Amino acid sequence: MMVNVKKLPRGQLARATSLMVGALCAGSAWAQVAPQEDPAKGAGTMPVTSIDAPAAQTAVRSPAQDGILASLADRGVYFNLLYSQEVAGNPSGGIKQGITTSQYLAGGADIDLDKMMGWSGGKLSVSLIGIKSKGLTESYIGGGTSAQENYAPFTFLRFLELLYEQNFSLRNKNDLSFLVGRLGAFNTFARSPFAGLFQNHAHSGALYGFSQSSGTALAPLATWGGRVTWKPTAQTYVHAGSFAIDPAMGDPNTHLWDIGSSHITGQNYMLETGYETDFSTDAMPRHIRLGGWYLDSPRNDVYLNTQGQSYAQFGGTRLTHRHDNGVYVMGDQVISRPNLDSKRNLAVFGSFLYNRGDFEPLQYTAKIGLVKTGTFAERDNDSLGIVVSDLKFSNKEVKFLSESRAKGGGTGTVPKHGYVFEAAYNYALAPGITVAPNLQYLVNPDSRITPSHPRDIPDTLVLGVRLTADLGILFKLPTAQ
Repeated sequence: MMVNVKKLPRGQLARATSLMVGALCAGSAWAQVAPQEDPAKGAGTMPVTSIDAPAAQTAVRSPAQDGILASLADRGVYFNLLYSQEVAGNPSGGIKQGITTSQYLAGGADIDLDKMMGWSGGKLSVSLIGIKSKGLTESYIGGGTSAQENYAPFTFLRFLELLYEQNFSLRNKNDLSFLVGRLGAFNTFARSPFAGLFQNHAHSGALYGFSQSSGTALAPLATWGGRVTWKPTAQTYVHAGSFAIDPAMGDPNTHLWDIGSSHITGQNYMLETGYETDFSTDAMPRHIRLGGWYLDSPRNDVYLNTQGQSYAQFGGTRLTHRHDNGVYVMGDQVISRPNLDSKRNLAVFGSFLYNRGDFEPLQYTAKIGLVKTGTFAERDNDSLGIVVSDLKFSNKEVKFLSESRAKGGGTGTVPKHGYVFEAAYNYALAPGITVAPNLQYLVNPDSRITPSHPRDIPDTLVLGVRLTADLGILFKLPTAQ
């Protein structure tokens, strides 16, 4: 089923993109090289990390000595810019075959208020994202999880982040922090160092099933919210946050400055605690996270109408529920590192998300995978990853889709489980640039996109490739030390 994409006025996205790239290209001639951490591995609030950029090679930068951007950096202003393009095609399976591309450009600035005005521990972050997208799953396969993680059913220019963050040092440096503004929930919660290595939405980006079960904003969408983080020790933390539920945030008829509160229907409250280490403190680093959410906002029942009847058979108005909630656990662990002088390693990762309500489409999602960092000789920064996900649909969703199939002339019950397999190789082409060919295989693609399709959607082979360019590294922009 084709998604009706309502485009921006002609040239708006192109003009914004040209402006950002032009400004950075002009400034890059003035900037020198400066050290930069891999954006996918940070736990901070950099705008471009909200879309879980792939774990590309670590670029070596040195502090800029002169130039316009260096002068701004001396005053605490740092720019960032990320481009991502994902191409996917299905040579077999799905309702029909085809190929599509989806891309975005995200960029903005972080302002260190301590450097700028002596405001200790304060930071402002502002970033925009422009998206132009056509999804393979939505346009050709007809079901299953999106084969392109950066797909969005609209073309738009929006705020990705509009944040104020304040850090305090109680017992240890920056062990208490507050963040408030416009953002996505997974700016802080449920982060994984391997999320950006894959392309299918079941594996890449945010923890799949959370947004689908709560309506909470995730990149590229943003809503008003905030979180507080306390770190009792260097390895442990507690996050607590609240995020507004705003159904209008993805409306293609809205614009950049539609950031009011008139459409907010409630709040999602989140809590997460975890333990994490890195190579500087642990020869075999790990991350363990346990979290949950409580949704104080109305959600539609996937099966029933307000009369307690099947919505698929009788129509009417959907029954609504409040107080949905769920839990998740996720983690990763380096399990092999033959040479402690090198970061080449083999790691295992996994996650499990469980929705406690029976009126949402998904009952649970689970995934497990392996990532080999450092592949061939002299390819220390390349990675090879394999992962498999299991999506279990709720009984009500199975009933709704089965009855919708019957209305479309089909028979039988839709599958209760869908499975997604993926293998991806991330090739570090140049500093800041990663090319990642991938192979996906979808078993039992669900028909949430095409509920009246009269038969099971055939298992689908997807071939994809993702290009990610950290233009901050490419243009040698100065970064915070």
